[in-house]
Amino acid sequence: MRKQVAHHREDAEWDIAVPAGAGHRSERRKGRCIMKKRDWKRGLAFVCATALIAGSLSPYGPLTRVKAEETNLFTDGDMGDDEMGDSTDAADFWANQNWYFEGDTWNCTSQVKYYIWAKQAGGCGLEIDFDKADGTVCMYQEIGSLEAGSYTVTGYIKDGSGSDGTIALYHATKDGSWNVSEKSTQLTEEYAMFKDEFTVAEAVSNYKVGFQITSKNGAWIYIDTLTLTKKASDSAEETPAPEATESPDPTATPEASATPEPESNVLYSKTFEEGTDPADMSDWSQTWSVDSSATSKADTGAGNNTTTVWNYYSATAQNLTAATTVTASDAGNYKASFLTAGENVTGTISLTAGDRKVSADLTAGGWDVYTLAETGALTVEAGVELTITISLNIAAGGYLKIDDILVTKASDDEILAAKKAKAEELQSLITEYKALKETDYTADSWKTLQEALTEGENFLQALDGDYTSATVTEIEEKITNLKKAKDELKSAAVVTAGINVEKVNGLTSDFIGGVDISSYRALKDSGVKYYDFEGNELDDAGFFKLLKDSGINYVRIRVWNNPYDASGNGYGGGNNDLQKAVDMGKLATKAGMRVLIDFHYSDFWADPAKQKAPKAWADMTIAEKTAVVKDYTMNSLNTLLDAGVDVGMVQVGNETNNGIAGESGLENANTTAIFRAGCEAIQQVEQDRNKEIKAVVHFANPEKQNYMTYAKALADAGVEYDVFASSYYPYWHGTLDNLKNQLNAITEKYGKEVMVAETSWATGLEDSDGHANTVREGNNDAGMDYDFSIYGQAKELREVINAVAEMNKGIGVFYWEPAWIPVKVYDPEAEDAEQTLATNKAAWEKYGSGWAASYAKEYDAEDAGKWYGGSAIDNQALFDASGHPLETLKIFSYVKTGAETAKKISTVKNADAIEIELGSTFTLPETVKVTYSDYTSGAENVTWNAQDVAAVNTNAAGKYTVNGTVSLEGETYQTKCVITVNPQNLLTNPRFEDGENAWILSGTGIKVLMDGKDSKDGNGYLHFYNDSDFTYDVTQTITLDAGIYRFGGYLQGGGNLAADSYEVYASVDGKTQTAEGELNGWKNWSNPEVQDIEITEDGTKVTVGIWATASAGAWGSWDDMYLNKTGEVTPAPAVTPQPTVTPAPVTAPETESSSADKDTSAPVQTVDWNIVTSNVQAKIAEVTQNPNINSVNMNIVCSGETRLPAAVLGSIKGSDMTLALHSGNGVAVSISGQDLKGTALNALQNIDLTVDSKARNIPAAMAASKKAEATKQLSVKDTGAFPVAVNIHVNVGAENSGKYANLYRYNAEKKQLEYCGSFPVTRNGQSMFALKQGGDYMVTVTAAQPKEIVYFNSGDYAVKAGDTLSAIAKRNHMSLAELKAKNPQIKDLHKIRVGQKLNLN
Repeated sequence: MRKQVAHHREDAEWDIAVPAGAGHRSERRKGRCIMKKRDWKRGLAFVCATALIAGSLSPYGPLTRVKAEETNLFTDGDMGDDEMGDSTDAADFWANQNWYFEGDTWNCTSQVKYYIWAKQAGGCGLEIDFDKADGTVCMYQEIGSLEAGSYTVTGYIKDGSGSDGTIALYHATKDGSWNVSEKSTQLTEEYAMFKDEFTVAEAVSNYKVGFQITSKNGAWIYIDTLTLTKKASDSAEETPAPEATESPDPTATPEASATPEPESNVLYSKTFEEGTDPADMSDWSQTWSVDSSATSKADTGAGNNTTTVWNYYSATAQNLTAATTVTASDAGNYKASFLTAGENVTGTISLTAGDRKVSADLTAGGWDVYTLAETGALTVEAGVELTITISLNIAAGGYLKIDDILVTKASDDEILAAKKAKAEELQSLITEYKALKETDYTADSWKTLQEALTEGENFLQALDGDYTSATVTEIEEKITNLKKAKDELKSAAVVTAGINVEKVNGLTSDFIGGVDISSYRALKDSGVKYYDFEGNELDDAGFFKLLKDSGINYVRIRVWNNPYDASGNGYGGGNNDLQKAVDMGKLATKAGMRVLIDFHYSDFWADPAKQKAPKAWADMTIAEKTAVVKDYTMNSLNTLLDAGVDVGMVQVGNETNNGIAGESGLENANTTAIFRAGCEAIQQVEQDRNKEIKAVVHFANPEKQNYMTYAKALADAGVEYDVFASSYYPYWHGTLDNLKNQLNAITEKYGKEVMVAETSWATGLEDSDGHANTVREGNNDAGMDYDFSIYGQAKELREVINAVAEMNKGIGVFYWEPAWIPVKVYDPEAEDAEQTLATNKAAWEKYGSGWAASYAKEYDAEDAGKWYGGSAIDNQALFDASGHPLETLKIFSYVKTGAETAKKISTVKNADAIEIELGSTFTLPETVKVTYSDYTSGAENVTWNAQDVAAVNTNAAGKYTVNGTVSLEGETYQTKCVITVNPQNLLTNPRFEDGENAWILSGTGIKVLMDGKDSKDGNGYLHFYNDSDFTYDVTQTITLDAGIYRFGGYLQGGGNLAADSYEVYASVDGKTQTAEGELNGWKNWSNPEVQDIEITEDGTKVTVGIWATASAGAWGSWDDMYLNKTGEVTPAPAVTPQPTVTPAPVTAPETESSSADKDTSAPVQTVDWNIVTSNVQAKIAEVTQNPNINSVNMNIVCSGETRLPAAVLGSIKGSDMTLALHSGNGVAVSISGQDLKGTALNALQNIDLTVDSKARNIPAAMAASKKAEATKQLSVKDTGAFPVAVNIHVNVGAENSGKYANLYRYNAEKKQLEYCGSFPVTRNGQSMFALKQGGDYMVTVTAAQPKEIVYFNSGDYAVKAGDTLSAIAKRNHMSLAELKAKNPQIKDLHKIRVGQKLNLN
């Protein structure tokens, strides 16, 4: 989860009297003047006060008793804000000399400084580091003069280290000694306010007031926003009582002259304060579009709004609608309002009466930056029902705090002003729309507009400037009708097409409609073919002409310095060196398009996560690097221009949020020096060539609202550029409104042109090349604004183009990689699937037509080195998988005219999932939701598959999928409904919604939280984190009847090391079964599950739990634990008592027989593989339906022969499921479905994975040669090479936790032990190793890791007398062709020699 950076809200609070009967606001602040910047506060104080006294700023009626702003007697109470000025850097604390330290109390600190990250408000705060010793720091300020009276001291302080610190007020007494307050405030890890008071009996001068801050060595303290004010009761001058005078008429009663109480104008109030009814949103309906990851709860405000607020948060992008109703008590004009603060949220508040509605957009201006949103007025009669609606569009990770929801009755003066403003808006629209040209639109739509114009003009003429007779609603209706007629104008140039595209107004002739075609050359070299709209195959010139004819006027081409290893093997991703840019640039130029060159200043991908320097620049000083950047840029541009490429723009770096060319952070002078060098090179070439070439900087993540920070850093460093570009992918980058705000701010402040350098959208969730896509089912597919269809793709791109066109200096949009399609179309169900995938992989490696080749590992080991492969965006191309163009390729042409098509179905939604309890019935819906090609939505009848319906067994727990079809205009579309039959959950409080109830928590770093932030659903979850290594154990004990059970739960988190262990377990009668979970990142849930927990007697006590051994900094949460009964115990056969046998007399020992003649093994436990297959398929179905589950482990006990049937292997093939095969005595082997590729599945069926944990096949002397504290031998029956990765898990005992388990393979031919690796033993004694082949092994336990060389040649085989290649291939579970492919040195399959080495890996 990304860390929220707090932005402080500044607002001036006013103590305002409330009219009688003003609802629930009597305990709240009653008005405010909200300010976003600290510097405005004093400057606007007088204006706000004056306005409030006049009553013009309040929607709540007359306001009285305005409290004057108190004077802060501390200098620099804001801890360095004023000293910062416009700088982003904190000033020097010691240079200020406003604060002093008593004696040498500061000696326990290593530093005291202003620090921007220490701020509670404003620009910075004060950091005090206790890095030398425990101690007490005494800091104070000398006040020039204090009047007699009482004084209040306040401030905000926190201890980020969590130490047990305190702060207390101290001040000088009259005789100069110090008076330390008895009241001290405990420090917390979050900013908290402290407050104290003292009294001065008589006026004093040079009076010292300060603080004693006590903490421990290692603590770091932040302090900010300190105030010293005189109490208001003491600062008000007393007015003397009037002298008594004799009344001329002592019997007369004077006439009362008191001002009557003003009437209340508050119809509805929601303040969330304790004591209000209700103090939450329970009286509102609240509907989430996705729901599973959302929270809605009370929260505490911060900054100057420390009252209770309501907080909405969602980890995934989705919408919320909240509504309630209220009845107008009187006839009048009503409006709704509320305060909002947050990030990555857009929305409205509206007030509705029947079909009439007024609304206002809300502002999410940052952390606790509260802004008022207030609707216009709605005129209604008494007794009319008003509906208040809050509609939110929340981006992934977005949140919104709301406060003070009000419905108020507007005053006559306010209504008159509103009428006038609306009338002026109507007149403005009439003037604007009358300037339109009739010839640009169709006759019918033009006629409708003229009728609306005439209606509006007649209405205004009748008013003749007198607005008393009209209502605000009447004027708004005229505005709405006029806007509707304008919006429905149809361009006369609109074309008939295969998609609907609304015309984008105001596009200039030079507006950039661009595409990034960087991968084109590698794809063509791989054999990819492209076609025109008539189906004709295209050559290179034809392809680029197709782009130009489709309305595209610019192409973007990335350039990497040297995307090859020392042997010339390409890293992939197009292998985009300079020569490829020259080749593609010439083709684009010849077709009449301009070129943007995107220098990454790297040898491979540069993005916000990585900005690695090119290999050749890695060891350069910054001076050397800036020089080479300038030379490289100039030389490259000159090469392109000399070749005839029409370069119009050049990017200096790609998505450079966190650096460029190996330099990190834009606050770093080295980083901005690289930008400056690149831009200067472009400008030099521009000057030398007398050719305009725009310099572009490129950033991503507008949702983080950091663009102004980046622009300021560049401006401060003197970087001269022309265009500020942004990536915008709706899956991650928030709303278009936010994007516009971010880029418009750059234009307004720095005058830069702006554009979108990358965007794209998927037409479906299917993969077509055999490499998983970024957008797929369960990944980036929930809560989106557009369909995953060609219509959704057209809508997304049109909306992005429109947003940029509406920006102040928006110059264009580039679509990213529209031609990145498969080399060969891969269908996993096709007979030639494996061959197609092999062809694709070969092309990705040879030509670089995948996103990364394996050769990139040397340069990018952590990303490309692990996940190399094909295209991750083939479902986002503007061509279909076979190379034929989609209609969306013409989008840049269609947005200029508009396009329309016959109404078709765009997508059919799956029916809402159904959950029932065992034995219950279910009803499938008659209709499902659909969206159409014109972007409307509706419902269509669905026909459900009768066989699927019949297969749903409501008496057997599991997930069942029922398929259905929807038909429209002869076309058939697929849908489905998932029905879950839930077993009874036998745990108490399984989701931690009742805190720790029923669970026993032990260890460190573990606690139950109820804020919903890291829960799978609901509010409660089990949270873990610690800043040092830690362990924990969480248990619940249940009494169960005989049966077979399973226990599991869901785990998410990160920050772990390889030696960490996170497990669920079940203990019955001293026997413990475990299953290990994985930390895969925030909200990526793994699902460890212990299966086949066998209980043979009723009333058995079972302890289930979670235990972990975690490294410092590991974090995460557990949630949704479950314990279910899955079957019955098969009773053991009755045993007939036998008569006692008299022992035979002792005889001489017989000659020992061979082991073949004796059966000393335990009874073999037969595995019912049909049940296993069924369980595996059910679990995979569950995972498929739940996008939050990433991986599953399934445990199978099989102590006999272990040969996995094809059905089991086929079930897990390609999935994230791992099968763990337990053979007893603490040994298991595991296989991942992700590894079952190619012919591996068939080969694995023939391997006997039986593990003999009692084997003693290694000579005793050789075993003893490894000096070890403990040893364990085992033997894997099949001795051949394994076709996939097989892991072996060996429990060496919890007493060896923290030591090393070491694996050796016995090479009988060489008579030696070969070291295979080591594993740190987990808390419960587990170790794990990867096996390349079977045979005899030994595991040793040592305190330190052995200093031995790991053998990697276990896949080598020396040919023996009598061997044939066919026999060797058969023994090692591969075909003869596969063996030949692994050994290209073999020229003749019939000729091998004894001793010849063959590769079997």
